[in-house]
Amino acid sequence: MTVNFQENEIQAAWSDIFAKDAYRIMISDIADNYPQKKSVKVDYADVNAYNVDFAMFVLDNPDICIEQARRTVMSLVPNINRPGDAINVRIHNLPRDAKVEIRNLRADHLGKMIAVEGLARKVTTVKPRMTHALFRCARCGSEMWVPQPGMILKEPMMCSNPDGSCNKQATRFILDDKNSVYIDTQKIEIQESPEGLRGGAQPERTSGFVEDDIAGEVTAGNRITLNGILRSVEKSERDKTTIFDTYLDVISVEFEQHEYDEILITEDDEKTILEMARDPDLYDNIIRSISPSIYGLDEVKRAIALQLFGGCHKEMDDGTVMRGDMHILLIGDPGVAKSQLLRYMSMLAPRGIYASGKSASAAGLTAAAVRDDFGDGRWTLEAGALVLADKGLACIDELDKMTDQDRSSLHEAMESQKISVAKAGITATLQCRCSMLAAANPKYGRFEEDAAIAEQIDLPPALMSRFDMIFVLTDKPDKKRDIAITEHILSAHQRGQARMVTEGTEIEGVDVKNIMERTSNIKPVYDVEIIRKYVAYSKRIFPIMTDVAMKIIEDSYLRIRMMGNGGNSVPITARQLEAFVRLSEASARMRLSDKVTDVDANRAVDLVEFYLRKIAGSDDGGFDIDKIATGISSKDRNRLDVIRDILREFGDEGLTIEELIQHGSNQGLSEPDVTRAVRNLHDGGEIFRSSTGLYKMA
Repeated sequence: MTVNFQENEIQAAWSDIFAKDAYRIMISDIADNYPQKKSVKVDYADVNAYNVDFAMFVLDNPDICIEQARRTVMSLVPNINRPGDAINVRIHNLPRDAKVEIRNLRADHLGKMIAVEGLARKVTTVKPRMTHALFRCARCGSEMWVPQPGMILKEPMMCSNPDGSCNKQATRFILDDKNSVYIDTQKIEIQESPEGLRGGAQPERTSGFVEDDIAGEVTAGNRITLNGILRSVEKSERDKTTIFDTYLDVISVEFEQHEYDEILITEDDEKTILEMARDPDLYDNIIRSISPSIYGLDEVKRAIALQLFGGCHKEMDDGTVMRGDMHILLIGDPGVAKSQLLRYMSMLAPRGIYASGKSASAAGLTAAAVRDDFGDGRWTLEAGALVLADKGLACIDELDKMTDQDRSSLHEAMESQKISVAKAGITATLQCRCSMLAAANPKYGRFEEDAAIAEQIDLPPALMSRFDMIFVLTDKPDKKRDIAITEHILSAHQRGQARMVTEGTEIEGVDVKNIMERTSNIKPVYDVEIIRKYVAYSKRIFPIMTDVAMKIIEDSYLRIRMMGNGGNSVPITARQLEAFVRLSEASARMRLSDKVTDVDANRAVDLVEFYLRKIAGSDDGGFDIDKIATGISSKDRNRLDVIRDILREFGDEGLTIEELIQHGSNQGLSEPDVTRAVRNLHDGGEIFRSSTGLYKMA
């Protein structure tokens, strides 16, 4: 049963609450520094501690209670007496039962104080709103103050001067806009957090109006909680309607302090997490918990597990920032479960966003400029997928299907983890401190055995070089592996069917219990919820590299650098050295260790060398990272020089492809080598082919 409070009881309650030392200090500070400081921040826990029934009454009747609280504060600050001058009472830290998801807002919530959590999707510029208008009578010049509660300016009905005869006849009033009282106002559009959505649900949105001293604090992409009163407004149509829109009259804004604060870790969870960390099989168990319905891909899952934990974000003395997030690219034949893995990871990561390159534009990934509906149709920024994945994981499928223009927006986002926007007269920089897990298909749909892998990847070298690790997933018939995959997929389906059967049901010829026991390897070792909490907990740790680990990474890096064929090719660059560091930090974080040891360094070295061997391995057993970084290996560059020399020496009249192959074989080049070199030179515009089929230097 709701307890009703009379006005004098409400006043007495606020007087008692504000008698606390913390509030007395706050109010005296406002009295000294008004109007620079004009808000009393009230913790709801203090209201609840005073009287539980009164605390509930405040949530149900916020207008009366907050107005009374303002009056109480104003009575304690005597020097503020100009019409329109006010002190705000901002209640924050609302209880859990006052938090409402945007999709659950109903008519019952109208006029009540609620808290709404989500992402600031769109934020307008801060504009002044008149709260008290000063009018002067055009006849006698007397002044009148008119409060302005809504959006439409209200004029006085008649002149208030008792001496004049103005009120006997029609008169007009002149607005003194300079001396009227204004407050700042800003409209925020907030969207549900993506991690709270399940299935294909679209995130719902709602608007809130932020006023006075808290206007201008929120930017697009911020994770915020808006505490306010839900109000209704008639739809702006020509005809009167009984359908109303809702908006939030914001009382206070709470910013998320830590990227994983939305994940609540209890004491029991902490015990479980510390037990997991002590398990010697932790690494393998986490890998077995990553999409267990997908067979194999162990090396990829190892890398993705480390990506989930991430390296450490560092800021140097001169302000330079070193990213700790890792980027991984999966390139594979159709049907090797790339998309399935990406979708699983976007669900598993504490903050994951999934986008498909085929249907995503540059604006959808970075930020879109949209017209705001605040009245003047100004342009504002709306955060895209990468900004929404800030401090999380962005999973981008079909990277190769994106247009070059859209793909170019990823370069800056991956390296500097910022997005610079210059659209519709807006110049801004948005944060996108996220790891990226991307997937793409080979250029020709499937990898061809005889051609080099690097040639079959249809992605610009500048983008490829920004990935810490690139994994090639081929689908070649292999009897032993095919049997294992077939059995795994069929077992997964059978387990799925058995899970649907109601407990206790007997089916003739089918042993449901046996099926569940036999396919237990498909069940993840740790469930999704505890992994999310484990990852969130690990982000508190910033491991430091030991000298032993540093030596292992240094030796490995320099050993690979020495494979550079006497300086002709670059086997590995400083970007891969940073990948070594990030992977080893992630490995230490996974163990909840505050130092990077030899175990972590060796794990990082094994992974980097594994992927380099697969994608940048050269015929002589070394590595040639130029295949990825520039698109042309050092060997190919040497072949190009040979073909150029042949054309300069013998090609005044032009040479046929057969003649080029003949000259090339004299210098040790095979037929595929010559044709590939000719194609590269032709594509680069260095040579041209005449109508008679002769090749000449351009």
